[in-house]
Amino acid sequence: MTTSLRSTPPTAEKAAARAEADARALAEHSGVVVRELHTPDEMIAASRLLAEIWHVEENKSHLDPGLLVALAHADNYVAGAYHEGRLVAVCVGFFHPPSDHSVHSHIAGVADGFLGAGVGKALKHHQRAWCLRKGADSITWTFDPLVARNAYFNIHRLGTTATAYLPDFYGAMTDGINRGQPSDRMLLVWDLYGEPPADPAAEASSASERYALRSIDREPVLDLAGVADSASCRVQIPSDIERMRLESPELSARWRLAVRDALTTLMDDGWRVTDFTRAGDYCLERAV
Repeated sequence: MTTSLRSTPPTAEKAAARAEADARALAEHSGVVVRELHTPDEMIAASRLLAEIWHVEENKSHLDPGLLVALAHADNYVAGAYHEGRLVAVCVGFFHPPSDHSVHSHIAGVADGFLGAGVGKALKHHQRAWCLRKGADSITWTFDPLVARNAYFNIHRLGTTATAYLPDFYGAMTDGINRGQPSDRMLLVWDLYGEPPADPAAEASSASERYALRSIDREPVLDLAGVADSASCRVQIPSDIERMRLESPELSARWRLAVRDALTTLMDDGWRVTDFTRAGDYCLERAV
């Protein structure tokens, strides 16, 4: 491991210490130990876990162990969560311009059996504390905007800001989760000095909201004209797109294109995503 030349500015010291305490508490609550990975054996285990999570073909992985070793050696973020000595989650990120003040979190995955147990949140907060200690002030990452549970976690629970919709961002992908569909992604920015969501449990009512896209008999129905004079609107997505992809690939493909159309049009016109509800709605407001 190289010796880091980055240092925490004095103004960031308290924020980093507070973030470290939060991360430890979240890890303890979810029953895991989160730490950086360094050794070749740890990287092999991390690579294998990522392959299992994404259903990658045997002897292949999204990230080669050697690349993970190199990333960690170059003072980037490679960490895992352990439950009773077993690696159950991995997160990998790297510094990027401007001036190494931001980290791009390339991949994060949690093993089957540990989803919904708070492991992902513990891992992301460990990454936040690590980044603050290194002098970074933001983390960026992408996620599939059709996966409702990830949208809810990223936007509603963590309070990230969606900054762009990226159609077919990675091109054709061959893993079991993404195979056979465009790799659309939403780009997020997590302000590490921002205040956490005031009440993560609170959600705005949809009773008076207009929908730019909604589900009718499971089909996506687009109505961008219907929100033209609104100050706010919603974009609905399926509650379980992963099941839909297995049961009805054609329907899931129609949803991909409809969500792409709705969100790219709205965001290009200056609308901003303000929240995501447990019911599966992106909440948007028109820029003033």
